[in-house]
Amino acid sequence: MPTGLVAVEPAAVRERIQQDLPILQACYELSLAKVPELGGRFMLSFDVISSGFVQDVTLQEQGCQYHQHKKGLVQPGIATTSLAKIEHVVVLTLENRSFDNLVGWLYTPELPAKTFVMPVSSQPPYYDGLAYGNFSNPNVPSALPISVPVQRGADHFTIPDPDPHEAFQYVTKQLYGDHKPVFGDVAPMNGFVRNYATVEGSTPEHIMQTYTPEQLPVLSFLARQFAISDAWFSSVPTQTQANRAFLHSGTSDGQVNNGNPFFYGSKTIFNVLSDYDVSWRVYSDSGVLPSLVRLNMTRLWSPIFNRHFQRFEQFKRDAASGRLPAYSFIEPRFIHDAPFVGGTVNSEHPPTNVQAGEQFLADVYTALFRGANWDKTVLIITFDEHGGIYDHVSPPWGAVPPDDKSQPGKQGFYFDRFGVRVATIVVSPWVDESVVFRSFSTPYDHTSILATIMDWQGIPRGELPSKRVQAAANITSVFRRVTPRKMPDMIHLPPWNVMKEQSDFAMGKRKLTDFEKGVIGAYTHYMNHLKGKKFNQRELKQILDHIKTLSDANKHIHRLRQQ
Repeated sequence: MPTGLVAVEPAAVRERIQQDLPILQACYELSLAKVPELGGRFMLSFDVISSGFVQDVTLQEQGCQYHQHKKGLVQPGIATTSLAKIEHVVVLTLENRSFDNLVGWLYTPELPAKTFVMPVSSQPPYYDGLAYGNFSNPNVPSALPISVPVQRGADHFTIPDPDPHEAFQYVTKQLYGDHKPVFGDVAPMNGFVRNYATVEGSTPEHIMQTYTPEQLPVLSFLARQFAISDAWFSSVPTQTQANRAFLHSGTSDGQVNNGNPFFYGSKTIFNVLSDYDVSWRVYSDSGVLPSLVRLNMTRLWSPIFNRHFQRFEQFKRDAASGRLPAYSFIEPRFIHDAPFVGGTVNSEHPPTNVQAGEQFLADVYTALFRGANWDKTVLIITFDEHGGIYDHVSPPWGAVPPDDKSQPGKQGFYFDRFGVRVATIVVSPWVDESVVFRSFSTPYDHTSILATIMDWQGIPRGELPSKRVQAAANITSVFRRVTPRKMPDMIHLPPWNVMKEQSDFAMGKRKLTDFEKGVIGAYTHYMNHLKGKKFNQRELKQILDHIKTLSDANKHIHRLRQQ
Protein backbone atom coordinates (compact mmCIF):
# COMPACT_ATOMS: atom_id res chain seq x y z
CA MET A 1 0.00 0.00 0.00
CA PRO A 2 1.24 3.54 -0.71
CA THR A 3 2.07 5.66 2.30
CA GLY A 4 0.64 9.16 2.56
CA LEU A 5 2.13 12.30 4.02
CA VAL A 6 0.40 15.30 5.60
CA ALA A 7 2.02 18.18 7.46
CA VAL A 8 -0.22 19.44 10.27
CA GLU A 9 0.09 21.40 13.51
CA PRO A 10 0.35 19.40 16.80
CA ALA A 11 -3.02 20.56 18.13
CA ALA A 12 -4.69 19.53 14.89
CA VAL A 13 -3.00 16.13 15.14
CA ARG A 14 -4.44 15.45 18.59
CA GLU A 15 -7.87 16.75 17.56
CA ARG A 16 -7.82 14.52 14.50
CA ILE A 17 -6.89 11.47 16.60
CA GLN A 18 -9.84 12.13 18.89
CA GLN A 19 -12.15 12.40 15.90
CA ASP A 20 -10.85 9.40 13.96
CA LEU A 21 -10.60 6.87 16.79
CA PRO A 22 -14.34 6.52 17.40
CA ILE A 23 -15.14 6.64 13.67
CA LEU A 24 -12.64 4.33 12.03
CA GLN A 25 -13.60 0.68 12.19
CA ALA A 26 -10.28 -0.36 10.72
CA CYS A 27 -7.29 -1.76 12.57
CA TYR A 28 -4.63 0.94 12.71
CA GLU A 29 -1.64 2.07 14.72
CA LEU A 30 -0.93 5.52 16.13
CA SER A 31 2.42 7.02 17.15
CA LEU A 32 3.89 10.53 17.16
CA ALA A 33 7.20 11.70 15.56
CA LYS A 34 8.50 15.19 15.18
CA VAL A 35 10.15 16.10 11.87
CA PRO A 36 12.72 18.92 12.30
CA GLU A 37 12.88 19.60 8.56
CA LEU A 38 9.33 20.91 8.71
CA GLY A 39 10.07 23.51 11.37
CA GLY A 40 8.40 21.78 14.30
CA ARG A 41 5.32 20.58 12.46
CA PHE A 42 4.19 16.98 12.63
CA MET A 43 3.83 14.33 9.98
CA LEU A 44 0.66 12.34 9.61
CA SER A 45 1.19 9.36 7.35
CA PHE A 46 -1.46 6.88 6.41
CA ASP A 47 -2.10 4.02 4.05
CA VAL A 48 -4.97 4.12 1.58
CA ILE A 49 -6.46 1.54 -0.67
CA SER A 50 -6.69 2.31 -4.40
CA SER A 51 -10.09 3.99 -4.22
CA GLY A 52 -8.85 6.41 -1.59
CA PHE A 53 -10.27 4.82 1.55
CA VAL A 54 -8.39 5.19 4.82
CA GLN A 55 -7.08 1.84 6.01
CA ASP A 56 -4.22 2.54 8.41
CA VAL A 57 -3.14 5.71 10.21
CA THR A 58 0.29 6.37 11.73
CA LEU A 59 1.39 9.46 13.66
CA GLN A 60 4.95 9.79 14.93
CA GLU A 61 6.84 12.11 17.26
CA GLN A 62 10.60 11.74 17.55
CA GLY A 63 11.68 10.11 20.81
CA CYS A 64 8.16 9.17 21.87
CA GLN A 65 5.97 6.32 20.65
CA TYR A 66 2.71 4.88 21.85
CA HIS A 67 0.24 2.50 20.28
CA GLN A 68 -3.53 2.18 20.25
CA HIS A 69 -5.40 -0.46 18.32
CA LYS A 70 -9.00 -0.71 17.21
CA LYS A 71 -10.17 -3.70 15.21
CA GLY A 72 -13.11 -3.99 12.87
CA LEU A 73 -14.18 -3.56 9.26
CA VAL A 74 -12.56 -1.10 6.88
CA GLN A 75 -14.95 1.80 6.22
CA PRO A 76 -14.89 4.20 3.28
CA GLY A 77 -12.70 7.29 3.72
CA ILE A 78 -15.74 9.54 3.16
CA ALA A 79 -16.97 8.66 6.65
CA THR A 80 -13.65 9.71 8.23
CA THR A 81 -13.34 13.09 6.48
CA SER A 82 -15.35 16.27 6.53
CA LEU A 83 -16.56 15.57 2.97
CA ALA A 84 -19.35 13.73 4.77
CA LYS A 85 -20.57 17.17 5.91
CA ILE A 86 -20.91 18.40 2.33
CA GLU A 87 -24.38 18.65 0.73
CA HIS A 88 -23.46 20.53 -2.47
CA VAL A 89 -20.62 19.77 -4.89
CA VAL A 90 -20.07 22.46 -7.53
CA VAL A 91 -17.65 21.98 -10.43
CA LEU A 92 -16.47 24.81 -12.68
CA THR A 93 -14.35 23.79 -15.67
CA LEU A 94 -12.56 26.50 -17.60
CA GLU A 95 -10.60 26.18 -20.83
CA ASN A 96 -7.21 25.40 -22.24
CA ARG A 97 -4.55 26.57 -19.84
CA SER A 98 -1.62 24.54 -18.53
CA PHE A 99 -0.66 24.41 -14.86
CA ASP A 100 2.57 26.35 -15.39
CA ASN A 101 0.82 29.00 -17.48
CA LEU A 102 -1.52 29.97 -14.61
CA VAL A 103 -0.06 28.87 -11.27
CA GLY A 104 3.58 28.04 -11.98
CA TRP A 105 4.69 30.87 -9.65
CA LEU A 106 2.03 30.38 -6.96
CA TYR A 107 4.50 29.09 -4.35
CA THR A 108 8.24 29.70 -4.15
CA PRO A 109 11.09 28.78 -1.79
CA GLU A 110 10.50 32.16 -0.12
CA LEU A 111 6.71 31.63 0.02
CA PRO A 112 6.10 27.87 0.39
CA ALA A 113 2.78 26.17 0.96
CA LYS A 114 1.85 25.49 4.59
CA THR A 115 0.58 21.92 4.21
CA PHE A 116 1.33 19.06 1.84
CA VAL A 117 -1.04 16.12 1.47
CA MET A 118 0.90 13.59 -0.59
CA PRO A 119 2.66 10.22 -0.48
CA VAL A 120 5.93 10.07 1.46
CA SER A 121 7.72 8.92 -1.70
CA SER A 122 6.18 11.63 -3.90
CA GLN A 123 8.63 13.78 -5.84
CA PRO A 124 9.46 16.57 -5.71
CA PRO A 125 8.96 17.12 -1.97
CA TYR A 126 7.94 20.74 -2.64
CA TYR A 127 5.44 22.58 -4.84
CA ASP A 128 6.13 21.48 -8.40
CA GLY A 129 6.22 24.95 -9.92
CA LEU A 130 8.57 27.09 -11.95
CA ALA A 131 10.46 28.73 -9.08
CA TYR A 132 12.38 25.55 -8.31
CA GLY A 133 14.31 25.17 -11.57
CA ASN A 134 15.37 26.69 -14.87
CA PHE A 135 13.03 25.67 -17.67
CA SER A 136 13.23 26.31 -21.39
CA ASN A 137 12.47 24.89 -24.84
CA PRO A 138 14.63 24.67 -27.96
CA ASN A 139 13.97 27.54 -30.36
CA VAL A 140 13.10 26.97 -33.99
CA PRO A 141 16.16 25.95 -36.08
CA SER A 142 18.54 28.78 -37.00
CA ALA A 143 16.74 31.24 -34.68
CA LEU A 144 18.33 33.04 -31.75
CA PRO A 145 18.44 32.56 -28.88
CA ILE A 146 18.99 28.82 -29.27
CA SER A 147 16.87 28.19 -26.18
CA VAL A 148 13.67 30.03 -25.16
CA PRO A 149 13.34 30.26 -21.36
CA VAL A 150 10.10 30.46 -19.42
CA GLN A 151 9.07 34.09 -18.99
CA ARG A 152 7.68 35.12 -15.62
CA GLY A 153 4.78 37.42 -16.45
CA ALA A 154 2.77 37.60 -19.66
CA ASP A 155 3.03 40.63 -21.95
CA HIS A 156 -0.76 40.98 -22.04
CA PHE A 157 -3.90 39.16 -20.95
CA THR A 158 -4.63 37.36 -24.24
CA ILE A 159 -1.29 35.48 -24.41
CA PRO A 160 -0.99 33.19 -26.32
CA ASP A 161 -2.54 34.72 -29.43
CA PRO A 162 -3.29 33.12 -31.86
CA ASP A 163 -4.65 29.87 -30.42
CA PRO A 164 -1.99 27.12 -30.20
CA HIS A 165 -2.34 23.68 -31.72
CA GLU A 166 -4.01 21.29 -29.29
CA ALA A 167 -5.08 18.25 -31.33
CA PHE A 168 -3.70 14.85 -30.35
CA GLN A 169 -1.00 14.70 -33.02
CA TYR A 170 0.28 18.17 -32.11
CA VAL A 171 0.27 17.49 -28.37
CA THR A 172 2.49 14.47 -29.00
CA LYS A 173 4.98 16.78 -30.74
CA GLN A 174 4.80 19.32 -27.92
CA LEU A 175 5.69 16.63 -25.40
CA TYR A 176 8.09 14.42 -27.38
CA GLY A 177 9.26 16.43 -30.37
CA ASP A 178 9.79 14.15 -33.36
CA HIS A 179 10.09 11.05 -31.17
CA LYS A 180 7.23 8.56 -31.38
CA PRO A 181 6.65 7.54 -27.76
CA VAL A 182 6.26 3.99 -26.52
CA PHE A 183 4.85 2.98 -23.15
CA GLY A 184 6.83 4.45 -20.29
CA ASP A 185 8.80 7.06 -22.25
CA VAL A 186 9.30 10.19 -20.13
CA ALA A 187 8.36 13.24 -22.16
CA PRO A 188 11.12 15.89 -22.38
CA MET A 189 8.39 18.56 -22.83
CA ASN A 190 10.63 20.27 -25.38
CA GLY A 191 8.44 20.70 -28.48
CA PHE A 192 6.18 23.59 -27.48
CA VAL A 193 8.07 26.46 -29.13
CA ARG A 194 8.65 24.64 -32.39
CA ASN A 195 5.08 23.41 -32.56
CA TYR A 196 3.67 26.88 -31.88
CA ALA A 197 5.89 28.23 -34.64
CA THR A 198 3.78 26.24 -37.13
CA VAL A 199 0.65 28.24 -36.17
CA GLU A 200 0.04 31.00 -38.71
CA GLY A 201 0.70 34.45 -37.25
CA SER A 202 2.28 33.19 -34.01
CA THR A 203 5.23 34.52 -32.06
CA PRO A 204 6.82 31.21 -30.98
CA GLU A 205 8.33 32.42 -27.69
CA HIS A 206 4.89 33.52 -26.43
CA ILE A 207 4.08 29.89 -25.67
CA MET A 208 6.65 30.09 -22.84
CA GLN A 209 5.08 33.15 -21.21
CA THR A 210 3.37 32.56 -17.88
CA TYR A 211 1.09 34.62 -15.66
CA THR A 212 2.15 35.80 -12.22
CA PRO A 213 -0.04 35.67 -9.11
CA GLU A 214 -0.35 39.44 -9.39
CA GLN A 215 -1.75 39.12 -12.92
CA LEU A 216 -4.28 36.48 -11.83
CA PRO A 217 -5.29 37.71 -8.36
CA VAL A 218 -8.55 35.72 -8.07
CA LEU A 219 -7.19 32.32 -9.11
CA SER A 220 -4.11 32.84 -6.95
CA PHE A 221 -6.20 33.99 -3.98
CA LEU A 222 -8.35 30.85 -4.14
CA ALA A 223 -5.37 28.52 -4.61
CA ARG A 224 -3.50 30.03 -1.64
CA GLN A 225 -6.53 30.24 0.62
CA PHE A 226 -7.57 26.64 -0.02
CA ALA A 227 -6.08 23.55 -1.73
CA ILE A 228 -4.44 23.08 -5.11
CA SER A 229 -3.14 19.88 -6.68
CA ASP A 230 0.19 20.19 -8.44
CA ALA A 231 -0.21 16.71 -9.92
CA TRP A 232 -3.61 16.77 -11.62
CA PHE A 233 -3.64 15.78 -15.28
CA SER A 234 -6.14 16.15 -18.06
CA SER A 235 -7.60 12.78 -18.99
CA VAL A 236 -6.36 12.63 -22.59
CA PRO A 237 -3.31 14.26 -24.24
CA THR A 238 -5.49 16.19 -26.66
CA GLN A 239 -8.01 18.98 -26.94
CA THR A 240 -11.27 20.05 -25.29
CA GLN A 241 -14.15 17.81 -26.27
CA ALA A 242 -12.53 14.46 -25.48
CA ASN A 243 -11.43 15.76 -22.07
CA ARG A 244 -14.87 17.16 -21.27
CA ALA A 245 -16.38 13.82 -22.29
CA PHE A 246 -14.11 12.12 -19.73
CA LEU A 247 -15.22 14.67 -17.14
CA HIS A 248 -18.88 13.72 -17.69
CA SER A 249 -18.69 10.04 -18.69
CA GLY A 250 -15.22 8.70 -17.97
CA THR A 251 -14.67 8.03 -21.68
CA SER A 252 -14.59 9.80 -25.02
CA ASP A 253 -15.84 6.75 -26.95
CA GLY A 254 -12.38 6.36 -28.46
CA GLN A 255 -12.37 9.90 -29.92
CA VAL A 256 -9.21 11.97 -29.46
CA ASN A 257 -9.89 15.22 -31.32
CA ASN A 258 -12.64 17.79 -31.66
CA GLY A 259 -14.50 17.21 -34.87
CA ASN A 260 -17.17 15.42 -36.78
CA PRO A 261 -18.98 13.73 -35.02
CA PHE A 262 -19.35 16.38 -32.35
CA PHE A 263 -21.11 14.26 -29.74
CA TYR A 264 -20.68 11.26 -27.42
CA GLY A 265 -23.15 8.52 -26.67
CA SER A 266 -21.93 7.11 -23.37
CA LYS A 267 -23.82 7.22 -20.09
CA THR A 268 -23.03 10.36 -18.08
CA ILE A 269 -22.72 11.14 -14.38
CA PHE A 270 -25.96 13.09 -14.78
CA ASN A 271 -27.80 9.97 -15.97
CA VAL A 272 -26.41 8.04 -13.02
CA LEU A 273 -27.52 10.70 -10.53
CA SER A 274 -31.01 10.71 -12.06
CA ASP A 275 -31.16 6.92 -11.68
CA TYR A 276 -30.38 7.33 -7.97
CA ASP A 277 -32.72 10.31 -7.45
CA VAL A 278 -29.80 12.62 -6.67
CA SER A 279 -30.48 16.20 -7.72
CA TRP A 280 -28.31 17.92 -10.34
CA ARG A 281 -28.25 20.91 -12.65
CA VAL A 282 -25.98 22.36 -15.31
CA TYR A 283 -25.74 26.14 -15.10
CA SER A 284 -24.44 27.79 -18.24
CA ASP A 285 -23.23 31.31 -18.97
CA SER A 286 -23.25 30.41 -22.66
CA GLY A 287 -25.27 33.35 -23.96
CA VAL A 288 -27.63 32.28 -26.75
CA LEU A 289 -26.23 28.76 -27.09
CA PRO A 290 -27.51 25.77 -25.12
CA SER A 291 -25.24 24.11 -22.59
CA LEU A 292 -22.16 22.50 -24.14
CA VAL A 293 -22.76 19.47 -21.90
CA ARG A 294 -26.10 18.97 -23.58
CA LEU A 295 -24.78 19.63 -27.07
CA ASN A 296 -22.04 17.02 -26.68
CA MET A 297 -23.76 14.27 -24.68
CA THR A 298 -26.59 12.57 -26.59
CA ARG A 299 -27.89 10.78 -23.47
CA LEU A 300 -29.04 14.22 -22.26
CA TRP A 301 -30.94 15.23 -25.39
CA SER A 302 -34.28 13.93 -24.13
CA PRO A 303 -36.75 16.68 -23.15
CA ILE A 304 -37.18 15.01 -19.75
CA PHE A 305 -33.89 16.70 -18.82
CA ASN A 306 -34.91 20.22 -19.86
CA ARG A 307 -35.44 21.47 -16.31
CA HIS A 308 -31.91 20.42 -15.35
CA PHE A 309 -30.32 23.01 -17.65
CA GLN A 310 -30.39 26.57 -16.38
CA ARG A 311 -28.60 29.87 -16.95
CA PHE A 312 -25.89 31.30 -14.72
CA GLU A 313 -28.23 33.94 -13.32
CA GLN A 314 -30.37 31.10 -11.95
CA PHE A 315 -27.27 29.65 -10.30
CA LYS A 316 -26.74 32.87 -8.38
CA ARG A 317 -30.38 32.88 -7.24
CA ASP A 318 -30.23 29.20 -6.21
CA ALA A 319 -26.98 29.71 -4.31
CA ALA A 320 -28.37 32.73 -2.46
CA SER A 321 -31.56 30.93 -1.42
CA GLY A 322 -29.96 27.58 -0.52
CA ARG A 323 -31.67 25.73 -3.38
CA LEU A 324 -28.65 24.34 -5.18
CA PRO A 325 -28.86 20.66 -6.14
CA ALA A 326 -26.47 18.04 -4.82
CA TYR A 327 -24.30 18.37 -7.94
CA SER A 328 -23.93 21.57 -9.95
CA PHE A 329 -21.80 21.85 -13.07
CA ILE A 330 -21.00 25.39 -14.22
CA GLU A 331 -20.06 26.35 -17.75
CA PRO A 332 -18.48 29.65 -18.81
CA ARG A 333 -19.27 31.42 -22.07
CA PHE A 334 -17.41 29.76 -24.94
CA ILE A 335 -18.46 31.80 -27.98
CA HIS A 336 -18.36 35.57 -28.47
CA ASP A 337 -22.06 36.32 -29.09
CA ALA A 338 -22.24 39.99 -28.07
CA PRO A 339 -24.47 40.84 -31.07
CA PHE A 340 -27.22 38.78 -29.39
CA VAL A 341 -26.88 39.20 -25.62
CA GLY A 342 -23.81 41.32 -24.85
CA GLY A 343 -20.99 40.19 -22.61
CA THR A 344 -17.78 38.43 -23.53
CA VAL A 345 -16.11 35.02 -23.51
CA ASN A 346 -14.98 34.13 -19.98
CA SER A 347 -13.73 30.57 -20.51
CA GLU A 348 -10.03 31.65 -20.62
CA HIS A 349 -9.59 29.75 -23.90
CA PRO A 350 -6.80 31.44 -25.89
CA PRO A 351 -6.81 34.02 -27.30
CA THR A 352 -9.62 35.38 -25.11
CA ASN A 353 -8.82 37.64 -22.17
CA VAL A 354 -8.08 35.83 -18.90
CA GLN A 355 -9.39 38.82 -16.93
CA ALA A 356 -12.91 37.85 -17.96
CA GLY A 357 -12.31 34.42 -16.43
CA GLU A 358 -11.03 36.10 -13.27
CA GLN A 359 -14.27 38.04 -12.92
CA PHE A 360 -16.31 34.89 -13.54
CA LEU A 361 -14.39 33.02 -10.83
CA ALA A 362 -15.00 35.86 -8.39
CA ASP A 363 -18.73 35.83 -9.20
CA VAL A 364 -18.99 32.06 -8.65
CA TYR A 365 -17.11 32.19 -5.33
CA THR A 366 -19.14 35.12 -4.00
CA ALA A 367 -22.45 33.54 -5.00
CA LEU A 368 -21.59 30.25 -3.30
CA PHE A 369 -19.94 31.33 -0.10
CA ARG A 370 -22.19 34.25 0.64
CA GLY A 371 -25.17 32.01 -0.02
CA ALA A 372 -27.42 30.16 2.41
CA ASN A 373 -25.55 26.84 2.51
CA TRP A 374 -21.96 28.12 2.36
CA ASP A 375 -20.84 25.75 5.13
CA LYS A 376 -22.15 22.66 3.29
CA THR A 377 -20.55 23.35 -0.07
CA VAL A 378 -17.38 22.50 -1.99
CA LEU A 379 -16.29 24.20 -5.22
CA ILE A 380 -13.89 22.34 -7.51
CA ILE A 381 -12.22 24.53 -10.15
CA THR A 382 -10.33 22.87 -12.99
CA PHE A 383 -9.30 23.35 -16.62
CA ASP A 384 -10.21 20.81 -19.28
CA GLU A 385 -6.77 20.65 -20.95
CA HIS A 386 -3.52 22.55 -21.42
CA GLY A 387 -4.43 24.16 -24.74
CA GLY A 388 -1.02 23.60 -26.31
CA ILE A 389 0.67 25.83 -23.70
CA TYR A 390 3.95 24.92 -22.02
CA ASP A 391 4.15 22.82 -18.86
CA HIS A 392 7.37 21.28 -17.53
CA VAL A 393 5.99 18.03 -16.01
CA SER A 394 5.85 14.87 -18.12
CA PRO A 395 2.36 13.32 -17.97
CA PRO A 396 2.44 9.83 -16.46
CA TRP A 397 1.74 6.58 -18.24
CA GLY A 398 -0.43 3.85 -16.76
CA ALA A 399 -3.82 5.46 -17.36
CA VAL A 400 -6.55 2.82 -17.51
CA PRO A 401 -8.25 2.55 -20.93
CA PRO A 402 -11.95 3.10 -20.16
CA ASP A 403 -13.58 0.67 -22.60
CA ASP A 404 -13.23 -1.45 -25.72
CA LYS A 405 -13.62 1.58 -28.02
CA SER A 406 -10.40 2.91 -26.52
CA GLN A 407 -8.17 -0.12 -27.17
CA PRO A 408 -7.18 1.39 -29.47
CA GLY A 409 -9.22 4.46 -30.23
CA LYS A 410 -8.73 6.97 -33.03
CA GLN A 411 -5.17 7.52 -34.30
CA GLY A 412 -4.16 4.22 -32.71
CA PHE A 413 -4.14 5.69 -29.19
CA TYR A 414 -4.66 3.19 -26.37
CA PHE A 415 -5.69 5.79 -23.75
CA ASP A 416 -2.88 4.58 -21.48
CA ARG A 417 -1.24 8.00 -21.12
CA PHE A 418 -2.65 10.98 -19.23
CA GLY A 419 -2.82 14.48 -20.67
CA VAL A 420 -0.82 17.53 -19.62
CA ARG A 421 -1.12 18.99 -16.10
CA VAL A 422 -3.86 21.50 -15.34
CA ALA A 423 -4.63 23.57 -12.25
CA THR A 424 -7.29 22.04 -9.98
CA ILE A 425 -8.36 23.90 -6.85
CA VAL A 426 -10.68 22.70 -4.07
CA VAL A 427 -12.51 25.48 -2.21
CA SER A 428 -14.57 24.81 0.92
CA PRO A 429 -14.85 25.84 4.57
CA TRP A 430 -13.81 22.23 5.27
CA VAL A 431 -10.44 22.68 3.54
CA ASP A 432 -7.45 24.26 5.26
CA GLU A 433 -5.52 27.25 3.98
CA SER A 434 -2.45 26.84 1.74
CA VAL A 435 -2.67 23.10 0.98
CA VAL A 436 -0.93 21.29 -1.89
CA PHE A 437 -2.27 17.79 -2.52
CA ARG A 438 -1.47 14.77 -4.68
CA SER A 439 -3.02 11.35 -5.15
CA PHE A 440 -2.07 8.41 -2.95
CA SER A 441 -2.72 5.92 -5.73
CA THR A 442 -3.75 6.45 -9.35
CA PRO A 443 -2.71 9.93 -10.59
CA TYR A 444 -5.49 12.47 -10.43
CA ASP A 445 -7.33 13.21 -13.66
CA HIS A 446 -10.83 14.47 -14.44
CA THR A 447 -12.38 11.09 -13.63
CA SER A 448 -11.31 11.71 -10.03
CA ILE A 449 -14.18 14.18 -9.87
CA LEU A 450 -16.61 11.49 -10.99
CA ALA A 451 -15.12 9.04 -8.48
CA THR A 452 -15.46 11.58 -5.67
CA ILE A 453 -19.10 12.34 -6.51
CA MET A 454 -20.06 8.68 -6.68
CA ASP A 455 -18.23 7.76 -3.47
CA TRP A 456 -19.74 10.79 -1.72
CA GLN A 457 -23.23 9.68 -2.72
CA GLY A 458 -22.57 5.99 -2.04
CA ILE A 459 -23.16 5.08 -5.69
CA PRO A 460 -21.21 2.06 -7.00
CA ARG A 461 -18.65 3.23 -9.51
CA GLY A 462 -19.70 0.47 -11.86
CA GLU A 463 -22.83 2.48 -12.65
CA LEU A 464 -20.61 4.32 -15.11
CA PRO A 465 -19.24 1.74 -17.58
CA SER A 466 -15.73 3.20 -17.49
CA LYS A 467 -12.75 1.31 -16.13
CA ARG A 468 -10.95 4.64 -15.78
CA VAL A 469 -13.56 5.83 -13.28
CA GLN A 470 -13.35 2.58 -11.36
CA ALA A 471 -9.58 3.01 -11.00
CA ALA A 472 -9.64 6.74 -10.19
CA ALA A 473 -8.51 8.22 -6.89
CA ASN A 474 -11.00 10.42 -5.09
CA ILE A 475 -10.06 13.65 -3.29
CA THR A 476 -11.23 12.80 0.23
CA SER A 477 -7.78 13.33 1.77
CA VAL A 478 -8.01 17.11 1.35
CA PHE A 479 -11.05 17.37 3.67
CA ARG A 480 -9.33 17.24 7.07
CA ARG A 481 -11.06 19.92 9.13
CA VAL A 482 -13.18 19.09 12.17
CA THR A 483 -15.17 22.32 11.98
CA PRO A 484 -15.86 24.67 9.05
CA ARG A 485 -13.66 27.75 8.80
CA LYS A 486 -14.84 31.28 8.13
CA MET A 487 -14.67 31.95 4.41
CA PRO A 488 -12.49 34.91 3.45
CA ASP A 489 -13.99 37.79 1.49
CA MET A 490 -13.20 37.87 -2.20
CA ILE A 491 -10.44 40.33 -3.04
CA HIS A 492 -11.31 43.60 -4.72
CA LEU A 493 -10.76 43.33 -8.46
CA PRO A 494 -9.20 46.30 -10.23
CA PRO A 495 -11.36 47.79 -12.99
CA TRP A 496 -10.78 46.44 -16.45
CA ASN A 497 -12.49 46.51 -19.81
CA VAL A 498 -11.92 43.45 -21.91
CA MET A 499 -13.37 45.15 -24.95
CA LYS A 500 -10.42 47.54 -25.06
CA GLU A 501 -8.38 44.61 -26.30
CA GLN A 502 -11.16 42.74 -28.09
CA SER A 503 -13.57 45.07 -29.88
CA ASP A 504 -16.70 43.65 -31.46
CA PHE A 505 -15.22 44.38 -34.88
CA ALA A 506 -11.91 42.68 -34.16
CA MET A 507 -13.62 39.68 -32.58
CA GLY A 508 -15.96 39.38 -35.53
CA LYS A 509 -13.07 39.23 -37.97
CA ARG A 510 -11.03 36.73 -35.93
CA LYS A 511 -10.84 33.23 -37.32
CA LEU A 512 -12.61 30.56 -35.32
CA THR A 513 -10.47 28.42 -33.07
CA ASP A 514 -10.72 24.67 -33.50
CA PHE A 515 -12.74 24.49 -30.30
CA GLU A 516 -15.18 27.15 -31.48
CA LYS A 517 -15.68 25.19 -34.70
CA GLY A 518 -16.50 22.17 -32.55
CA VAL A 519 -19.06 24.13 -30.52
CA ILE A 520 -20.75 25.39 -33.70
CA GLY A 521 -20.73 21.87 -35.16
CA ALA A 522 -22.31 20.42 -32.04
CA TYR A 523 -24.91 23.21 -31.98
CA THR A 524 -25.78 22.66 -35.65
CA HIS A 525 -26.25 18.93 -35.15
CA TYR A 526 -28.29 19.40 -31.96
CA MET A 527 -30.62 22.02 -33.44
CA ASN A 528 -31.33 19.88 -36.47
CA HIS A 529 -31.95 16.89 -34.20
CA LEU A 530 -34.62 18.90 -32.36
CA LYS A 531 -36.29 19.61 -35.68
CA GLY A 532 -36.20 15.95 -36.69
CA LYS A 533 -33.75 16.58 -39.49
CA LYS A 534 -31.01 14.04 -40.11
CA PHE A 535 -27.94 14.60 -42.20
CA ASN A 536 -24.66 12.80 -42.58
CA GLN A 537 -21.19 13.93 -41.61
CA ARG A 538 -20.41 15.04 -45.16
CA GLU A 539 -23.37 17.44 -45.19
CA LEU A 540 -22.39 18.85 -41.83
CA LYS A 541 -18.82 19.34 -43.01
CA GLN A 542 -20.03 21.27 -46.05
CA ILE A 543 -21.99 23.64 -43.79
CA LEU A 544 -19.07 24.20 -41.44
CA ASP A 545 -16.57 24.76 -44.25
CA HIS A 546 -18.36 28.06 -44.97
CA ILE A 547 -18.03 29.28 -41.36
CA LYS A 548 -14.58 30.83 -41.07
CA THR A 549 -14.84 33.70 -38.60
CA LEU A 550 -16.76 34.63 -35.45
CA SER A 551 -18.90 36.91 -37.60
CA ASP A 552 -19.78 33.92 -39.81
CA ALA A 553 -20.56 31.89 -36.69
CA ASN A 554 -22.94 34.51 -35.31
CA LYS A 555 -24.77 34.70 -38.65
CA HIS A 556 -25.07 30.90 -38.66
CA ILE A 557 -26.41 30.90 -35.08
CA HIS A 558 -28.96 33.54 -36.07
CA ARG A 559 -30.16 31.46 -39.05
CA LEU A 560 -30.59 28.34 -36.93
CA ARG A 561 -32.54 30.26 -34.29
CA GLN A 562 -34.87 31.74 -36.93
CA GLN A 563 -35.66 28.44 -38.67
